[in-house]
Amino acid sequence: MWHRIPAALVLLAATTASAQTTGVYSKATPPDRAALERLNLKIEWSAYVPVEGRRDTLTQIQTFDDQIFVQTRTGVIIAGDALTGRLQWVAQLGNGGYVNTYPVAVNSEYVFVAHVTKLHAFHRYTGVVEFVVDMSSPPTTGLAADETGVYCVLGMRTGSSGAHRLTVYDLPRPIAVPTAPKERPGPNQPPVIDPKAVNPVDNLLNRYAPANAYRTTRTDVFDLRRSAQNQEVPVGGFSGSRTPSLAALPRMTPPYTLANEQYVPSISIVQSLRRPYHLRNDYQMDLQRTPSIGTIPPSVAAALALSDLRPKGVAPPPRWEYGMTSRILYAPFLTPTRVWVVTDSRIATALNKVDKKVEVREELADVVTAPPAQAGVTAYIPLSSGYLVAVNATSGNLVGGADIDWRAVVGGLNNHEPFVTDTHVYASGEGSGVVCVERKNGSIVWRSEPRADRVVGATNEFLYVRDRLGKLLVYDARRATDPLRRQSTALSGIDLGEFNIPVVNTASDRIYLAADNGLIVCLRDMSPKYNRPVRICPLPIVNQPAREASAPKREAEPMTEPEPKKEPEPKKEPEAKKEPEKKKDAGPKQ
Repeated sequence: MWHRIPAALVLLAATTASAQTTGVYSKATPPDRAALERLNLKIEWSAYVPVEGRRDTLTQIQTFDDQIFVQTRTGVIIAGDALTGRLQWVAQLGNGGYVNTYPVAVNSEYVFVAHVTKLHAFHRYTGVVEFVVDMSSPPTTGLAADETGVYCVLGMRTGSSGAHRLTVYDLPRPIAVPTAPKERPGPNQPPVIDPKAVNPVDNLLNRYAPANAYRTTRTDVFDLRRSAQNQEVPVGGFSGSRTPSLAALPRMTPPYTLANEQYVPSISIVQSLRRPYHLRNDYQMDLQRTPSIGTIPPSVAAALALSDLRPKGVAPPPRWEYGMTSRILYAPFLTPTRVWVVTDSRIATALNKVDKKVEVREELADVVTAPPAQAGVTAYIPLSSGYLVAVNATSGNLVGGADIDWRAVVGGLNNHEPFVTDTHVYASGEGSGVVCVERKNGSIVWRSEPRADRVVGATNEFLYVRDRLGKLLVYDARRATDPLRRQSTALSGIDLGEFNIPVVNTASDRIYLAADNGLIVCLRDMSPKYNRPVRICPLPIVNQPAREASAPKREAEPMTEPEPKKEPEPKKEPEAKKEPEKKKDAGPKQ
């Protein structure tokens, strides 16, 4: 037996070493200062997000304007200042279990987060909960939002056909507080009341309305009628079966009676409201079954809901739902009047935001391999065949399809979201490198080596790319190092393989590095013009322009026009001419 002891010790050492290497966080530390200076970079700030347990880690890191949002696997969402790294607020969603996380969506006031089957809305800078609504099924992609609503891609309800459904929720209207009059009345004068002011109590009731009263003026909120033109799939009802014959019952405790206290023998002897409903005699023998009473439980639930006097929070009313026969691959992208979705059947569909009318249906050449990027009203869609398609999202129709500006052959897998700047768009894919394309005409400017395949940030001069080994490489953003072959090589690089969570910043010129141990590092260019963040990627246009801002300008213009006409301008001109003539005459005389 002695000869087996060394073998057992070797096996124990091997298992111990494997246990130490699996499930252990990476030992990421802030990069070396001297190594960063070779890339003309410096550390702006670094922060540590505590993660719980070996299985918890950072899953989603997104930047919007001057904020950074971090999600963990246990349902924690953290909002921080993207300029300084200072913590703003933290919220725990759910019970702390491990869940799937999806990208969040923001507008000017709120951030929307999906957790299991619930949609949470927080104020962006305070973390105050605006509302929490049950979506009845978990989401399948990220969210999209504008100033009027939030757009969710959900699974179909039980018993409904189709694959996915697009659900839109209207945002609750904020409480309008009437402004106080500038001039205060005297001690014996009545208070001045603005006839246009709204009672704050009415505003409060509109905001915290009952569950069956929605704060909207549209009549097509639940209009789910199918049309042969748009081929909409039914998504299922919002409630169970109804029982109008039992609506007149004043109480739900047996015996069941009508308003005139007349008993209802066919229902009074039912001993239970659980199915199956049957009648029994004294010997416990089934005499008669009553399948017609199968609609009682929904009626009981509705009656209990109506009699529930507990206060209810703010809930966004659903605007509309649209069922799809194919799976929606990525989060919707918006324009001022449309919402676009792409499916696995190579179809890009544009729906009207108000009435879900299908306005554009375009059959693409191949399957979409990554989320489309948007700049202004132009969307850049990557295809599995190696094409990058630029689509004008505001034009097009059902007859002619989408309005395609250009198609560029970038090649490769093309399975990363395009990175868009003011002048160029960068397409990339795993093992296929980065391709720089002109935004105007789709011409290719340069290609990188295949190992550099993920764009993480950019400035006006440089493009920062991560390769497959985790090395951070710096490229010239606009020019190729070999113009004849249209090839570009890295100007410099640094090994950052321990930062294993990819973060792409499209809000500013900052570069964010993240590791699974919770470390987040922000880098920036050392040039003085980047002391303050500079926006590199143009914003998408998703909201309609405000009409109220232009109205007072038009009214104020005619008020200023008649003022200069009253002044006698021709009388001033000869006086101005005489003065320089006298000065000219005085010069030669001297």
